[in-house]
Amino acid sequence: MAFVVTGLTFFFSQKYMDKMDGHVVQPIDITAPTEESTDERDKAPLWYAILPVIPLSLILSFSPLWIKSIKVNIIDAMLIGVTVGVICEFIRCRDLKKVLADIQTFFDGLGLQMANVVTLIVAGQVFAQGLMSMGVINTLIKSSQEAGFSPMMMVVMVAIISASSIVMGSGNAPFFAFAALTPAVAQASGVAPVLFLLPMHFAASIARTCSPITAVIVVTSGMAEVSPFDLIKRTAPPMIATMICNVGMTFFYYYRG
Repeated sequence: MAFVVTGLTFFFSQKYMDKMDGHVVQPIDITAPTEESTDERDKAPLWYAILPVIPLSLILSFSPLWIKSIKVNIIDAMLIGVTVGVICEFIRCRDLKKVLADIQTFFDGLGLQMANVVTLIVAGQVFAQGLMSMGVINTLIKSSQEAGFSPMMMVVMVAIISASSIVMGSGNAPFFAFAALTPAVAQASGVAPVLFLLPMHFAASIARTCSPITAVIVVTSGMAEVSPFDLIKRTAPPMIATMICNVGMTFFYYYRG
């Protein structure tokens, strides 16, 4: 259900945003050369479009969804994908020096974007640790618990962890901070702990895509050369709809049980 809600909201929200920004999508003629070149080796074949999908295919294939005996992490998948691309390019153009010079672009872009990401991650983790050390998280939970929300306490927890994810730019930091406190809060509210942990886990991942300092937003906006705030304006509507669906489906299964 969440996938359907996300997809539909994304489609209609982006069309609305394009209309508001006056952006008109121009179709690209892939059969026409984009720049003048007399060297046939500079014209990549259409089947090269498969190469960027190789890392994702490896991650999905060698996972609990399919092949469990072999483990492939993101770094391994990316390096394998790059290696396959280098081999295909060498077979096509037969110029090892040119291939190695071209692949340097990949590492240059990787280093440039990761420098920004590492800086923001360090700053975000320091800020998150500061909030936890000052007792801000515990104060918010105790205040909500004393207000007597009962089952609605789940919504309060989701709201707190979502706000923390947006401020910190990380989903793991606030989730790990709240997860240890969930059993006590759930017991006081008379609700099964899983009904807190499940929506909280999804909420942390959903909300981080609406943070301008999270790694994926920084990298994507940097590659597209747009402001992170302009990017989250477009990610926020589908993510809000997904968040509502997440909480709503949890309540549906809770009351049905």
